[in-house]
Amino acid sequence: MGIKNIHVLLIVISILLSVGFGFWAVFHNYAVWGYLSFIIAAVLIVYCVQFIKKMKTL
Repeated sequence: MGIKNIHVLLIVISILLSVGFGFWAVFHNYAVWGYLSFIIAAVLIVYCVQFIKKMKTL
């Protein structure tokens, strides 16, 4: 497993943790932190897609 694949794996893990924390925070009355976590997950998804596109050209 190359460094590029490890980078994608870590991004995916970060997305899953961010979404999981977001749901936990929203259901435990920490709505601001939950919504911020969802925004971060969305940014990570965009970053991951762009990284994968760039990885194909390298």
